[in-house]
Amino acid sequence: MRLLMTDLSDFAATDPLVGKVRDLLKRKRKYRVETLADELDAAPRRVRAAIVALQDAGFRIPAEVAGEVELVKIPPSNSDTIRKLPLELLDGDLIRFGVVSDTHLCSKHCALDELHLAYDYFEREGIAEVLHPGDLVAGVGIFKGQHNEITHHTFEDQRDFAVEHYPKRTGITTRIIGGNHDLEGDFGAVGADPVKGVAHLRPDFDYLGPYSAWLELANGAHVHLLHGKGGMSYSFSYKMQKLCEAYGAGRKPAALLLGHFHVQGSLEARGIQGLFPACFELISKQFGERVGHRNSIGFHVVEARLGDDGSIVEWTPRWKPLWPGRVLT
Repeated sequence: MRLLMTDLSDFAATDPLVGKVRDLLKRKRKYRVETLADELDAAPRRVRAAIVALQDAGFRIPAEVAGEVELVKIPPSNSDTIRKLPLELLDGDLIRFGVVSDTHLCSKHCALDELHLAYDYFEREGIAEVLHPGDLVAGVGIFKGQHNEITHHTFEDQRDFAVEHYPKRTGITTRIIGGNHDLEGDFGAVGADPVKGVAHLRPDFDYLGPYSAWLELANGAHVHLLHGKGGMSYSFSYKMQKLCEAYGAGRKPAALLLGHFHVQGSLEARGIQGLFPACFELISKQFGERVGHRNSIGFHVVEARLGDDGSIVEWTPRWKPLWPGRVLT
């Protein structure tokens, strides 16, 4: 039984059991389904339906194991999973895709109009695949005083805002990982994942998992989507170089798309094509005035030529800067 909803509170008004199951799991985290049913004086079938509703809404509740369910506070690692990226070859061995990052929906400083401009451009140029290295929404409780910097203050409100307002264009799929604003703070404390909830209601979203995802291109080359952590060094290249040096033997990707830092730039390190994809937040209290970096607003169109040996032999990231009032032609 699959139960769809646009707001968990609305569904709970129809069946209050959903909210009750959520509240019990938030307190104890792990329960036997039969124990939940006994405590709530409900049939196990109804409890399982409520758990499915919570999973679909974006709460991290893995599949039932040996009769037990658990609300997971820390996102599970998916670093060993490799997904094939279904990119259409444009001209022989040439591929093309878009890159956006750190969209921070529900921040008062979110550049939502500019994000729509980016997707208008993707649609006009026939770009069907967009990669997003995390921070779909602003989150809550990420830094001190954040409540003064956001427009929507609950998990359900931010998830539903993203479902309704994130750009949706015919023929375009957004493949996205979760970032720290999506997965930590108040949302992480209750095991809630807004990206998962959005992807359940938006078929044009492909959620690749928390913080990191590995994508395989047609020739076997790997692209690593990664949401970084911590502050940015004075030199952008230092952060990228250190991450590229950390890849073990046999695990080095052909390209690294590194979200989180709100800056734009590209460089090569250890033969890895590194890209800082910028952001869509005009002002960042966390990475602007607190750390001393100015945000770069805009997106990339990446063209890459694939080698027969599983490499990328040409890598051309075209940067499209945006600002309020900019018109793309």
